[in-house]
Order: sequence, then structure tokens, then C-alpha cells
Amino acid sequence: MVFSEIYSAYYKAVAYLIEKAITGELNETNITTLIGDTAFSESFIYITNAIKNEEWYVINKEYHTPIKNTPQMPLSHLELSFFKSIVSDKRFLLFCDAPQGLEDIEPLYTEKDFYVFDNFKDGDPYEDETYQNNFKIILQALNQNCKLLLEFTGGKGRFYRGEYMPRILEFSEKEDKFRLICKGNYNIVTINLARITKCNISDQFYNHKPLNRIKSQVEIEIKDKRNALERMMTTFANYQKETKKINENTYILKLKYYKDDETEVLIRILSFGPMVKVLSPQPFVDQIKERINKQMKLRN
Repeated sequence: MVFSEIYSAYYKAVAYLIEKAITGELNETNITTLIGDTAFSESFIYITNAIKNEEWYVINKEYHTPIKNTPQMPLSHLELSFFKSIVSDKRFLLFCDAPQGLEDIEPLYTEKDFYVFDNFKDGDPYEDETYQNNFKIILQALNQNCKLLLEFTGGKGRFYRGEYMPRILEFSEKEDKFRLICKGNYNIVTINLARITKCNISDQFYNHKPLNRIKSQVEIEIKDKRNALERMMTTFANYQKETKKINENTYILKLKYYKDDETEVLIRILSFGPMVKVLSPQPFVDQIKERINKQMKLRN
């Protein structure tokens, strides 16, 4: 069953009133407010009338209840199945410990039920114990504004060691990787978490100031064929953007992104093929042309 009325807002509101009646906190003055906290605003008319007329046995007109124990709302089997799917995600253990009691629950869906295309296949090693430990240390440092002592390998194979101020932890869906945006001694550094070999919290704290990341904008013309507009909106759902309709099936999209995400943005735009045309800025257009020319040479 997808829906059960005992999990509706009305039942939750009444359960909340019973809880307050048990502790003696329910009265004519606060009942409307309590119902409004848990159900729809118009629900108080039906619920209060039922209580005043003693249509239910759970609460009488003096706002007392014969029930001794606080009502419990156990999760439905569907909710447990959905929860099992969430905790089965390979990234879940990065944020939480594995919950107990779901061993005999079948997940509502699994990773095998989805076919993901046009994504990189070399995602981060989420099951790796070192990666998990580093991830949790980074989260702690971000929450406590602590500096990090890091050892990692850069994109060109160069080894780095030093003290960094962690500022932003971001996830690239296309690359299936987490990246840490840090403030080094002189500049902003982006580090792929999988490249971190050693991570410890420093005893140094820092004042959290807004991170000055360079923003860029690309202007794109979209021909809304084969559902291109909707796919573009979904692909760049987490980006700031403006869309303007030009004619029946043509739109102009202004997409804002951080400069260090430019390569990923470029690759995503290229995946739409002839459905899109980059109008500006010229350096971005030149990069598009360069990549297309390289692909043409490979084909020839």
C-alpha cells in the first residue's frame, strides 16, 4: 500500500493532541495552535468539534485522555523499504553509521535499477576505509572551522603537504567525485578527495569568511527538440541560471558557474550536440570549437 490514512496529517495531529493531553498541557486555549503545527489550518474545525461532542474515546471535552502511553507512529513497510534504499547508497556511510534493524528489509530500489549514461566511470572509492575516515575528518573540520593537515597528489602527479583551511565540500554528479575547496597560504585550491593520502585536524582555528570564488557566465541557445530544454534544466539543476523564450522552440539560457567548474560545464554542454549553440563568451566558444575539431580529427 502506497498510502495509509493512519500516516496522514489528521492522525498525526490527533496523536500530538493525545500526547499533550497525557502531560496535562492540552486545553481550549492552545488546541488550535497545536493542530496548526501538525495538520492543515482548516483541520481544527473538524477535530475540535469531534472532541467537544466526544465523538472519539481518545480525548473527552475536558481535554483529558484515558490513554496512558504516548502514541507511537511506526514506519510503514514502504517507508522502511525506501529507507533501506537510501542507506544502501554507497555514499551513505560517509555521513552516518549504518542503522540497525533493516537486515530483513528489501530495498525499494537498488543502484542496478538505474542506467546512468554520459558520466565518468572512475568515481571515488566510497567503500575504502581510508577514504571514509578522511571524509569524516574533513566534515568535522568544516563544522568546527579547524584547519587541516593534508598530504595529497595533484592532478599532474605532484605531491603536496601542508596546512589548509577547508571551506566547501562539493560533489560532481558527472564525475561521481567529491572535491574539497581549500584556502592555502596564497590561493584557493581544489582537491579531489580520492587523492588525499593523509588527513588530520590541526589545532589551529580560523575565522570563517566568504570564499572569493570567481564566477563566470555562458550564454547558450537551445533548440527544444528531443526534450532538450527539460534535459538542460535537469543537467544544470544546481546552477544559477536565467531562461528566455525567443520563439516557439528556441530559448536563450544564461548559466552561471564557478571558474574552476568550467571543464565540467563545457563537457555537459557538448553532450547536447546540435540541440545547443554557445553564443558567448568568446573564450568559451573557442574551447567548444577546439574540442569539436579534435573529435573530428579522431574520426578521420
